[in-house]
Amino acid sequence: MKSIKILIFISLFIFNTNAQTVRVTVGRTTIPTYSEPAREDLPMFAENRVHQRSSGNPYPNKIVLQVNREEKVDQEYTLIILENEFLEIQILPELGGKIYAAKDKTNGYDFFYKNHVVKPALIGALGSWTSGGLEFNWPYHHRASSFMPVDYEVEHLANGGVIVWLSEHDPVDRMKGMVGVVLNPGESIFETRVKLSNTTSLRRSFLWWENVAVPANQNYEIFFPHDVSHVYFHYRQSVTTYPIASNATGIFNGISFAGEVDISKHKNTIQPTSFFSAASDFDFFGGYDAGQKRGVVHVADHHVSPGKKMFTWAYNQLSESWENALTDTDGAYLELMAGSYSDNQPDFTWLEPMETKTFSQYWFPIGEVGVPDFANTAGALYCKDAIKLQLNKANEIQIIIKNDDEVLFSEKNSMKARQEYTLSTDMKMQEGYSIEVRDNDGLVLMSYTMKEYDKFNVPHTREGLPNFKEMESPQQLYLAGLHVDQYRDPATQSGSYYEEAIRRDPNFAPALLALGEYKFRHAFYTEALDYLLKAEKVLTQFNIRLEDGKLYYLLGQVYLALEDRSAGYDYLQKAAWSGAYVSPSMTYISLLDIANGAYDEALQHLHTSTVYHQDNGVAKALKIYALHLKGNKEEAAAELVSIEADDKMNHLARFFGVLTGNITQDDFMEKIKTDRNQVCLDLVEFLLTANLKKETITLLEILREKEPICFSLSAIYADLTGTTPDNSATEGIAFPNRQVEMKALTRWADQGNEKAKFQLGCALYAKGHFKDAAALWEDIASPDYRALRNLAVAYYTHLDRREEALPLLQKALSLNPKEEQLIFEAVYVMGKTGVSPNERISFLNNHKSTITRDDIMLEWTRAYTMAGQEDKALELLTSRGFVPAEGGEHAVAEQYMMAYYFKGRRLMTQNKMEDAAVCFNKAQTLPQNLGAGLWNIVKLVPYKYYEGICLKSLGQDAKARENFEFITNIEIDYFSNMHLPELPYYQALCYREMGQNQKGNVLINYTLQDWKEAINKVDPGYFSTTPFFISFCEDSTQQRTAYYSYLLAKAYQYIGNTTLKEMYIRKAIVNDPYALHIFATDQLD
Repeated sequence: MKSIKILIFISLFIFNTNAQTVRVTVGRTTIPTYSEPAREDLPMFAENRVHQRSSGNPYPNKIVLQVNREEKVDQEYTLIILENEFLEIQILPELGGKIYAAKDKTNGYDFFYKNHVVKPALIGALGSWTSGGLEFNWPYHHRASSFMPVDYEVEHLANGGVIVWLSEHDPVDRMKGMVGVVLNPGESIFETRVKLSNTTSLRRSFLWWENVAVPANQNYEIFFPHDVSHVYFHYRQSVTTYPIASNATGIFNGISFAGEVDISKHKNTIQPTSFFSAASDFDFFGGYDAGQKRGVVHVADHHVSPGKKMFTWAYNQLSESWENALTDTDGAYLELMAGSYSDNQPDFTWLEPMETKTFSQYWFPIGEVGVPDFANTAGALYCKDAIKLQLNKANEIQIIIKNDDEVLFSEKNSMKARQEYTLSTDMKMQEGYSIEVRDNDGLVLMSYTMKEYDKFNVPHTREGLPNFKEMESPQQLYLAGLHVDQYRDPATQSGSYYEEAIRRDPNFAPALLALGEYKFRHAFYTEALDYLLKAEKVLTQFNIRLEDGKLYYLLGQVYLALEDRSAGYDYLQKAAWSGAYVSPSMTYISLLDIANGAYDEALQHLHTSTVYHQDNGVAKALKIYALHLKGNKEEAAAELVSIEADDKMNHLARFFGVLTGNITQDDFMEKIKTDRNQVCLDLVEFLLTANLKKETITLLEILREKEPICFSLSAIYADLTGTTPDNSATEGIAFPNRQVEMKALTRWADQGNEKAKFQLGCALYAKGHFKDAAALWEDIASPDYRALRNLAVAYYTHLDRREEALPLLQKALSLNPKEEQLIFEAVYVMGKTGVSPNERISFLNNHKSTITRDDIMLEWTRAYTMAGQEDKALELLTSRGFVPAEGGEHAVAEQYMMAYYFKGRRLMTQNKMEDAAVCFNKAQTLPQNLGAGLWNIVKLVPYKYYEGICLKSLGQDAKARENFEFITNIEIDYFSNMHLPELPYYQALCYREMGQNQKGNVLINYTLQDWKEAINKVDPGYFSTTPFFISFCEDSTQQRTAYYSYLLAKAYQYIGNTTLKEMYIRKAIVNDPYALHIFATDQLD
């Protein structure tokens, strides 16, 4: 990295003359950067996209679909540096507020992985993501804004310490997240102080994971506390013992351990994977480079922050591909992740409306002290062959070793921070011995007792949800739907579970309440009201005072959405009888009070709100303006000062500061580093609920002076001022999604404004109003390629008019022939609707000069392979560099492998077995330019099998048997079914080749029964998920039929029942003519 150019110096204040102050600088630095491509202008309705095992649907946000590897530029970034005697912490607020680097100044070691280049790859929720440093993730992992700017503020502490506050309104749920990076003088540890606030009207689920990259090598090791006996994979779908793993608990995430393997040693993990620690009673974990004798420790209260995780790309082709994709020269890394309110991914906790959760995590470097047996915020303790100690703050200490109450050893010492100290005794710690470190006042800094922990408590893996039609009771259905909501399931609709529960018991109140909330979230307000009123009738049949205020709170919100403010007010008052709903109810009641000019009542209700939840930032902000409106100017100013002492980035409070004359307009806008249009839309929702129309106009005029406003804000402004919306305005970085946007857009759409129709249609479609959205897009008279494309999406996915999608896409493309997303979607829909491979090739040839994207190239290679032109497919694949999205590596690998598969199978029909064997062998080794790799070795099975058949025909029986045994040794489990569901078929074939017919027959018999049963099940949502931003989603019945018909065709092929095999493969290809493996079975078997 080039030298840092400091443009601004934050002045330092010395409050404690006995200690040094922390130095903080805010300046500019230049980092070599591969620039991010532009966001796509088309909305992505990727309803079944999966991201980090939960929903990756990006709407309303625009996304990035490409990477730039052609040009690297020197780009300037704001860099905030925190520095004391021991640590230097660098923060990049323009890249999600990530901690870019953390250095141990005592030895120059970067205890976080420092990536000297910004090289975004497609790992993020909205596309771009970069490796290195510490990434703050919420409300789900690899958060949507990890490549977006955040707001920041510097706070100086009385002890000379500094907090750098980083804040945002998250792009998905619009909740407010803050983290303060805290560094104190004289300490070799820093804190991340977190405040997460749900400033929306409904509860949201969230997790918080701090994701630290550390430099990885063969000497690196991870350490969990000694009471951790096992580790999980994502969703607890695999488990193995820790630190010594084996196959005793089954194959872990497709990894077959060779005997007993110490997985704490990074060198022993050769396939990419994650290890989530089991529950621990200790507060620490970390990583250590035994070669350099340096490492890092994380500490947090395990009651609040139970998550301890390691992820690695490991040591195979996939790791090499991702290293090339993410850095130029800095090498490999692994990730140490620390979760609060979460111990897995996905694993979510509820954050109620107007609730704030606060907590802290801590990180510090260690040196020659080694892998600690115990650590806390005071330091780290090593108790193996010697007893070593490192403190994070200078202290006069006493170290005591005891056996029960008997003191065996005691020693005093004066220790500096970050100093490593070895006790002057040869005593070895034994089971039952305890060690205490006390300060001069006798306060216990560290206490650890040596003991053996139970290693026989390894649990079963988590089972998936049963099919909703097979669940036993309405209660089970309700709990399953709640799980789907809370865990943000990417494929399943919780409403299906609630509706099934009500079908079985029309008066099952929990499901009625849940379905009312579900309908409200999706803007079906009248339906929501019906369900909630029915729930009220059921719940009040014996007791008119409910034990919980949730029902009344939701009814209040629904009535507000229906613009019946009187009924909404009354129900919110009822909700406030329940302690859990006092704060959110009183917040919205106060908004209505302000709208009615009842400022005394508003202040009373705001006081009640903050009594019940003192961190309710919305209520505190409203108090400023209620005081001002009442005429209490000085109290309003004092309230603003009080709020800013706690949160200088409460933008609602700061806007009220503008209105009260305490903050300048320029200062208000300058502090908003995140997208100003989106932040102002958040504020407008509150302002208009309070009927503060003039104030809303003021806000929008301030914004308009600084930058163009988005169309939905323009529509709101036009409503308030009696003007017309600016039709040249765009959506900005996100499409409409809020109630306040939809109301304004509805009014202008009703008046014939076509841009309003388009954007309202987007919001309605995203919430499930498919017919209404399509009607709006159909009603747009002027040529609009985006409206035509959106109609194609609606017709294809939800309105049972699939055959009309392609003509609409072609018409859209004629209006904008350079739009690559339209080219991709057109050829994709061609493949899905059975257009011949040659027609697809011709279509792509016609757009050859425009095409640059990897995904379109893959469609080209697919068409070539299906047209019998495998060599042309391979030529395309080997002539360019690919950078797949995470989770999409197999999509690239499959094209290469299947091209050789088709070629090899055709050679077999010509009895060219040696040439065919070469093809199947080549399929198993991916060229580096593909940027791909395999997550699971099961993907090799078809190629191994046919290579074995060829080898056997060539008289190489021993080599052939190696291939067959490789296949039969793979365990059938969740992950093999994910990557190759037909594995049982290939295993049965291998058993047959090895003369073990009975084994093959039994295996096929069992799996055949499972597949026959599965084909007729009904899905409560989508049949499957995709890691890609695909808006053209498949009907679940059609997809399930294709999937299991293919498997049944394979089973009957093994059995020798040609009639049933042909019947099922025809059903498969009719329902999915796009899939290469189905096409191969139809053409080659």
